[in-house]
Amino acid sequence: MQDKQELIDIQAVADSFGKSVESIRKYKNFGIIRVSDKRGNKDLFDREEIMSIRDRLRELRLKGLSLAQIADQLDLARDEHFGLPSPPTSMPGQTPNHQPGQPLKILVVDDEDEVRAGLREFLEGMGYVICEAADGEEALAKTFTEKPHMILLDLRLPKVDGYQVCQTLKGNPITSEIPIIMLTALNATPNKIKGIEFGADDYVDKPFDLDELAARIKMVTRRMGIEA
Repeated sequence: MQDKQELIDIQAVADSFGKSVESIRKYKNFGIIRVSDKRGNKDLFDREEIMSIRDRLRELRLKGLSLAQIADQLDLARDEHFGLPSPPTSMPGQTPNHQPGQPLKILVVDDEDEVRAGLREFLEGMGYVICEAADGEEALAKTFTEKPHMILLDLRLPKVDGYQVCQTLKGNPITSEIPIIMLTALNATPNKIKGIEFGADDYVDKPFDLDELAARIKMVTRRMGIEA
């Protein structure tokens, strides 16, 4: 049977939205638009789906919603339009998408390559699955695309600092249950208090002891009712 789905490239999406290609890539990273197929390295999108959310996206932008909040709203609109079931929501005290026996996926957010590499090697050796982000914007985007079960979050980040990342994720019902451990060289007590007030579940001072970090990860997972 012939596939009548019409696929368009990212430039056509940008033209349809009246946006730059860079803006459309950001929408893609947040899950606002979804890639339907690839040809080589070229992303292709379902024209019908793009057109169905275009006007709704403009309305949500005018309301001043964040990209993460817009992604949540468009998920509902997309499900209604295509008759798809809504994704299951997490119960309080549970991290989204984590099943017993499933390896814990940890998003490591730090602007220093050496720190991320060291943490990846150590944590993968403990059986965790690791993804990485080098700045605050990338951390927000990867939280939605990678769906980590926990985040290790540095405070001093380019573009969007760790406090803002934490506040944004903890303020969104889709991501609010993901445990966040802050990694900070800002050892003053007020900075630690500020991190907790912004929603962090724990913190570890830099330079940190890897065994202490491992213990804190296990402590937070137990507190959140996660089987690591």
